[in-house]
Amino acid sequence: MNIVLLGGSGFVGSRVVEILRNKGHIVATPTRKELDLLNPNRKNIEKIFADKEVIINAVGVMSRYDEVLDKVHYQTPKLLAEIAADMNIKHWVQLSALGADSQYSAAFLASKGRGDNAVLQMMPSVNIARPSVIYGRGGASCELFIKLAKLPILPLPEKGRFLLQPVCVNEVADGLAKMAENPLLHGAIVNMTGGKVVSMAEYLTIMRQNLHHKPPAKVLNIPLSLIKPFLPIAKVLSNGMLSPDSIQMLQDGNTADNGDFAHLLGKTPQSPEMFIQAA
Repeated sequence: MNIVLLGGSGFVGSRVVEILRNKGHIVATPTRKELDLLNPNRKNIEKIFADKEVIINAVGVMSRYDEVLDKVHYQTPKLLAEIAADMNIKHWVQLSALGADSQYSAAFLASKGRGDNAVLQMMPSVNIARPSVIYGRGGASCELFIKLAKLPILPLPEKGRFLLQPVCVNEVADGLAKMAENPLLHGAIVNMTGGKVVSMAEYLTIMRQNLHHKPPAKVLNIPLSLIKPFLPIAKVLSNGMLSPDSIQMLQDGNTADNGDFAHLLGKTPQSPEMFIQAA
């Protein structure tokens, strides 16, 4: 197949490119110079999309600016899908996020939800992947977790009780590649979650034991009431990674049934103990 993969140099996208090229597919990965997501040029997009059969959108950003999230996750994908549909490209694979919802209070998940809705309306065939917290070296949030897990004392909001269902980046990439090769029904949304639900504290402990080979650390409880006044500043300093929105998403949890994901992979998704040991 002749495929365009947006975000081909990214954390997940680069792995999808490798899988598809190893299977003999032609995969174009436009650079930021060729496709500026903040200022897209229609003629450039048409050149990139010429003679392509599948579009994979693996673009995702964190930003302290809500307008950047809206542009990259919603407005530009909407334009791209409109152009793809006009050029009779049949299938679109969208990397979204677990909990994406256009009505969600947090700008990241809201922008992802709007983008999902837009491409669903524009394209004749769309499959959407919504992963939980992704584990893999090179991912910004994952590297932050890895560094935190190494500390002798873990200072965590609400003692790290927030529930997660971490998933291995290689399994997410494999799932996206399978969606491109063998499309599911139009509108299919696959929640890509790992094989075990854990609290944030448990996840860090698993990292600490299996990656750093250290015993469990003491968890220091940080009440949210002490953290919240500093979150607006943290949002600026961390470019949106630590913010009122990110805390809200943690409080709401990041888990979902993985039955459809297991069916797509042809196996049960790995638990954190399994994929961290294999790293």
